[in-house]
Amino acid sequence: MTKKPLLLTLALAATLTTGLAGCTQGTSTPSPSPTADSHDVAEAEARENTCVDGFAWMTFGDGEDDEKTLPDGCDTVVVQGDGGTLTTGDARVVVVMGNDVTVHAGAVEQVDLEGDDNTVTHDGTHEVAVNTEGEGNTVTTG
Repeated sequence: MTKKPLLLTLALAATLTTGLAGCTQGTSTPSPSPTADSHDVAEAEARENTCVDGFAWMTFGDGEDDEKTLPDGCDTVVVQGDGGTLTTGDARVVVVMGNDVTVHAGAVEQVDLEGDDNTVTHDGTHEVAVNTEGEGNTVTTG
């Protein structure tokens, strides 16, 4: 009498083990990862040289135009690269990271210059906070 329940238990255990083994695999198939499409690239390029959410990133060099405008200004304007002239409206902060860059701005509260021989001219009537690292950098009212 004990042989039937023991055989039945062993058969059930073997069936369950085989069934579970078929459900799991030792290797997994990798799922595709997202890649940048042309829409993503175009969107990233559209964010350069324009004010988005109070921040504008202006780039000079590497085949970029030597003269750019941001007529409506922006809260924070960051200029990166060497050479080039930017004309912008009012900006709370102007940051220049490069060399030989010229910025003509409306009213400005703060100018940060990193690099050499950069010139920022602003139309503001109040004193501007200036932080500079480098040589030959100037900030003037004009």
